[in-house]
Amino acid sequence: MFNAIPMEVGSVMVSTTENRGHSPEELADMALNKIVQIGDEAPEPIRAQALAYKERLREILVFYIRQAMLSERVTMRGEIVAQIKETN
Repeated sequence: MFNAIPMEVGSVMVSTTENRGHSPEELADMALNKIVQIGDEAPEPIRAQALAYKERLREILVFYIRQAMLSERVTMRGEIVAQIKETN
């Protein structure tokens, strides 16, 4: 016997690109939308502080996402060079 269990599914966001991957800025914005949510009815001083925090956090995320992308390229280059050396 099958018993139905009530479930609720949260909202889903889909972000696509054409002929490229996502930029560090796009990835940072996607992460920030999950991390920081500011209510429309938040008092102005709190809202301003939250927006400033969100912008600073965006700068940090973009920096480290770029570093991760560069690191991945270095790793891939190392793996390709190692494979070339193995075949020679």
